[in-house]
Amino acid sequence: MSKPTPIYYTRCPVPTASGIAFQGRMFENTFEGSNYEVRNIVELGPDNQNVHYTHTIDAFFREGGAAPPIWARANGIDSVVLGMTFIDELLGIYVRIDDDADTIADLAGRRIALPEWPKLVFNFWKVVSLYAWHCALDGYGLSDRDVHYVDVVEDWDPSERRNVALDAPQRAARCEYRNQLKALEAGEVDAVFAKGPEAALLERESQGQVRLLADLRDCASSINYPRASIPRLLTTSRQFLQDHGDAVVDYIGTLIRAGHWADAHWGQAVGMIERECGLEAGQMDGYVGPQFTGKFQPRFEDGMLETLQYYVSFIHARGFSNADFDVEAWTSTAPLKTALERQVIPPR
Repeated sequence: MSKPTPIYYTRCPVPTASGIAFQGRMFENTFEGSNYEVRNIVELGPDNQNVHYTHTIDAFFREGGAAPPIWARANGIDSVVLGMTFIDELLGIYVRIDDDADTIADLAGRRIALPEWPKLVFNFWKVVSLYAWHCALDGYGLSDRDVHYVDVVEDWDPSERRNVALDAPQRAARCEYRNQLKALEAGEVDAVFAKGPEAALLERESQGQVRLLADLRDCASSINYPRASIPRLLTTSRQFLQDHGDAVVDYIGTLIRAGHWADAHWGQAVGMIERECGLEAGQMDGYVGPQFTGKFQPRFEDGMLETLQYYVSFIHARGFSNADFDVEAWTSTAPLKTALERQVIPPR
């Protein structure tokens, strides 16, 4: 038998079916005896870790936040969206514990932290934060003109939070917002944005010095799906889809099964997600959810493409990408449809 074709897997350190499938060795079961094997992208070495953002190899799948794939596509990368997910998570606006603000409206005229990441090939963190504030301010009839943005440099190595290896010891991650947190505690800014599991890390590292002012999940907004981190995208290269269509369907099918498994074994799935996200045991409660059933399976639902189109246009309008483009032409729904038709999901 010839050497298997490697398919490189990468995901953001957020709750994903990809992370569950990898940690649960489901990819190994799917591709056992085939001409393919799924490998962690970290095996490519530190010189190739930016592939997670640039999409510059063909044989890989990425599941995670939409901003990097949008940026790569706008730069001419011929990628394709195979499915989307919407995992409800905390979208937090944080202020100092002694701040007297009651709502986001009370932040008008004040200083808002935005992250600068000089070591990232694409500063998606700033995009996510700006989009969160865009949605938050809109909910109170405000705009960017009503606050003062302050750039805060996060100068540490972003590769700290790359994909977790199967044999790596479980350990708590450090907060991605650490310098913004320091600026907030020092009074250099008045508010920061933090989301999902990363917000748990911020709260832990603040040791009670900051408080949650608002969760954007509870904020009204005229913007459809005012969620800073969603939709999350499953992407690969169009070339790999054309040349290895059956492998693409099998990969998607694995994610579908991983999602159903998580629905039926949520206690075990939580442990996997905490490991993927660098959280301590029991730390995920309150930051993700509460409704998970059916959320991990890749899908295309009504409104999702419209939300993605809005995000594509937002990123371009703010100067983070080279082009605005049509998301329908970017997607391929046939592999997901085929994968769903092939599924035999065991009863719970």
